[in-house]
Amino acid sequence: MFTINPNASGYCYEDTSFSWNKNTDCCSWNGVRCDETIGQLIELDLYCSGLQGTFHSNSRLFQLSSLKRLDLSYNNFYGSLISPKFGELSSLTHLDLSGSSFTGLIPAEISHLSKLYVLRLQTHDPYGLRLGAYNFELLPKHLTQLREFDLYSVNISSTIPLNFSSYLTTLWLSRTQLHRVFPERFFHLSNLDYLYLSSNSLTGPIPSNVSGLQNLQRLFLSSNYLNGTIPSWIFSLPSLQWLYLSYNSFGGKIQEFKSKTLFYLSLKQNQLEGPILKSLLDHQAVCHLKTLGFEIKQVARPPISDSRTDSLFAQIRVIDLSSNGFSGDLLMTLFANFQAMKLIVTIKGWIWNFLEF
Repeated sequence: MFTINPNASGYCYEDTSFSWNKNTDCCSWNGVRCDETIGQLIELDLYCSGLQGTFHSNSRLFQLSSLKRLDLSYNNFYGSLISPKFGELSSLTHLDLSGSSFTGLIPAEISHLSKLYVLRLQTHDPYGLRLGAYNFELLPKHLTQLREFDLYSVNISSTIPLNFSSYLTTLWLSRTQLHRVFPERFFHLSNLDYLYLSSNSLTGPIPSNVSGLQNLQRLFLSSNYLNGTIPSWIFSLPSLQWLYLSYNSFGGKIQEFKSKTLFYLSLKQNQLEGPILKSLLDHQAVCHLKTLGFEIKQVARPPISDSRTDSLFAQIRVIDLSSNGFSGDLLMTLFANFQAMKLIVTIKGWIWNFLEF
């Protein structure tokens, strides 16, 4: 039995709590969808519903054999195990148990859900959910239709399997204690939109020759032990908007930018060297950039001192050039042209001195 506690859904920004009336048809209830032709419940969406209590293996939920979509995310089932009986819901295409305080081992039976398109099991408790190395291999091996695979902050402590679904568009494995050499296989998943692998212990270089990834919009590899040079193809990805490579051991020079879509760029806390890129002075290359973080140990000339900077960085809101080896003069007039920063100052008057230096 669950109780309704509005505070049970701590990460929710809107009230989606429900009230079910036993005197009405359950197919009319909020969060419930039925297939009228067979008279069976096929979708149950209880996201952020304020549910609180223990989730038992004898729940009547597991009798809903026609269920295709199940979303129990952002409730509070604190201390509950993920039941192996979830694996009996063989019609599921969408399973979301994120942020609901499940704990313990993720059962191998989840790999029986061969029709899954979306599997989200992320947790905000680094000691909450665990996935054994063998079960981690089972999931991508059997879930060959997956489009979205989210295990954020699940304790896996394993190497990365090589048999992920070629249909994947989102792969979220940040903070999962993955280790050993970064697999090239990821860069051959041509349908990827989002790849999150930050805050692990991955080593080795990023492969230098990669084609495809025309749809990749977000690449998060920060806080690992990656090394080598940053390959030029990354800065040429036609759809890339977010690039986080900070807190690694990349060295050498940064390749020229060819991207016209990048919004967020962070390369700080590496071992990069050489001059600031000429392409950063190209208005077409950086006109959408909102966040820029650099740390370059050796620089041959002043960081930015070009007359073309008058119209640069119109959208920039955050710039971090700390811990560098820059030499020469930094033109203060450059910052006067950061129009988006001016807007922030207008709205947040308490930080206006930031632009006064």
